[in-house]
Amino acid sequence: MLGSFDRRNEMRASIDNFDKGTPDEEWLPKVSSWGDRTVVVSGDARILRNQVQRQVLKECKIAFVYLAPGWTKLPWEEYAWRIVKVWPDIVKNVEQAPYPSVFEVSLGLKVQPEGRIK
Repeated sequence: MLGSFDRRNEMRASIDNFDKGTPDEEWLPKVSSWGDRTVVVSGDARILRNQVQRQVLKECKIAFVYLAPGWTKLPWEEYAWRIVKVWPDIVKNVEQAPYPSVFEVSLGLKVQPEGRIK
């Protein structure tokens, strides 16, 4: 959907590239090889709490943008307008960030940088 609105940035859906259940330690390095300044947008921030996955994320040197709790419970129509509305702010933030970095997108449509992955 975002690819229809943002023609400047390439979008790839995980469902089109990886089998469901592919371990984060497997798909993250593959995604990072797709190009410089790769960004992952996810509805699941659990990767940040797992030491092994966090280390892989750090080594991949990507920007990780996660949607705050509540996003995945929104009706599709509301989710769609919210992500389109906040997308320019996400792009601006990741373009200015050192990599690897983490950002949270709140339900209030604020992009909060959490800084470099440690």
